[in-house]
Amino acid sequence: MEPTDTPDGDPRVELDGLRRRLDDHALLLRKVQQGTTELAESVGRLVTGQRRRDRWVSVNSFVAYLLFTAILGGAMLVLYRSRAGQLVRDRDSAVAERDLARARAKTLDDQLTARVAAGEQAFAYYQLLTTGKRTEAVTRFGELDQAHLTATERAVFEQGHKQAREEIIDAGYLTGLDAARAGDHAKAISELRRALAYEDEGPRAAQMRYFLGVALLKTSAAKEARHELELALAGRVEQAGAADARYYLASAIEAMGELDQARREYDKFASAAAQHPLAAAARRKAMALARQTKPFFAVIQTANNH
Repeated sequence: MEPTDTPDGDPRVELDGLRRRLDDHALLLRKVQQGTTELAESVGRLVTGQRRRDRWVSVNSFVAYLLFTAILGGAMLVLYRSRAGQLVRDRDSAVAERDLARARAKTLDDQLTARVAAGEQAFAYYQLLTTGKRTEAVTRFGELDQAHLTATERAVFEQGHKQAREEIIDAGYLTGLDAARAGDHAKAISELRRALAYEDEGPRAAQMRYFLGVALLKTSAAKEARHELELALAGRVEQAGAADARYYLASAIEAMGELDQARREYDKFASAAAQHPLAAAARRKAMALARQTKPFFAVIQTANNH
């Protein structure tokens, strides 16, 4: 406020002017103070809001960090489990392949060992065949490991075994037959039994049993002779040319004391081979046995009547 024109040197006027100026300054000071207070309050509110926002951002950041950490940890766990599972499967597969390889190697080693042993056994058996050890070759044929022999080895050994068997049978049969014809019944029995050990059925076996039965009968082994002759007859040796087999069977039965059975066999032989040189002797023996057995049956009949 501009001072009005006053007379120079009036103190009251100057004092009044100073008072008004002080009032104006005081008013201006109050306004400045009030503005400063309002500004301070605004700044305080701003700072408080900013702090709240900072705390909210911090909380959100922490939560986001936790969520990110959890998600990342879960992903890493899933990845780890997946990778670990794959590694475990790879390990199990490798272990299985290793065990399979070991089993296969052991199988191959066992097969090789068996094949080597079978080869050695086959060579030893081949030597038996080539050196003519027929009996041992036939005996040891069953010991061969057929599963580890080649098809050629099996065929050769089967043929060798069959041939050795046939040679043993032929040798025993022919030697026994020659011995029987020469009257050497003990040798005939031994050789024929040796041959029958390798062939106990069939037409040739029936022939051997016939000659064996006759030889046994001539050495007084009537029971054994009867057994062999019965088997020979069951093998149709009569039809094969040994028509007198039943005659010798009757003789063996007679030697055992079964006279009535012997008589029936003599009669059967005489009726079936009426033209045979022994037929007449069979009839005579049958008649003699009938006379021997008739009194016995007569006594039994008499006893029954009383």
